Amino acid sequence: MAFLVDMHMHTTRYSRCSRIDASKLIGRAVQAGLDAIVITEHHHQWSKEETEALVAESGHPGFLVMAAFEYTSSMGDILMYGVPDEAVKDFTPGWAPEKAAKLAQRYGAACVAAHPTRSGMSFDERIATLPLAALEVASVNLQPHEQRMARKLAENLKKPMVACSDAHDLPNVGAFATAFDDLILGIRDLQAALLGGRFQPARL
Repeated sequence: MAFLVDMHMHTTRYSRCSRIDASKLIGRAVQAGLDAIVITEHHHQWSKEETEALVAESGHPGFLVMAAFEYTSSMGDILMYGVPDEAVKDFTPGWAPEKAAKLAQRYGAACVAAHPTRSGMSFDERIATLPLAALEVASVNLQPHEQRMARKLAENLKKPMVACSDAHDLPNVGAFATAFDDLILGIRDLQAALLGGRFQPARL
């Protein structure tokens, strides 16, 4: 049985672009049929204490909430899973994508190209050389033609694909998700599964 994770979303707590009240996030995720979520604020990573408190207050004990962050490079955004909390501050916004990805790799993190074919926010040819675990090929912020382009790009680069909501509004949480072959119990499991290629995009 696949383990469904929506691993790209933002809340009002740390992302000014979001309209999602974090206190309502888990209830919506459960309603959407997800097994877990990953909160990926822009240049900020929730602490374990914060995610545990969110679960404790949600009324859904045992639901898995993980934290990663979205890095904004000079050419494309990168989702980074598995960077230690204390190291997030080392990632200065606006670096070249290869510099940011190389530092993430040094920490053993798994990097995913966020919305790589989104108009005005896409990568350049350097995406072919980045140490990426996968490309995000579907989200609410990728138009149908951009999703087709993203899938084609992933195929050409021979990279695995993920689907994520990239939700900034509560109803979009779980609109897209990734199905993992392994049971995910925490961010280390997610990181290992991404690096191991044990997943495929799914839509709920």
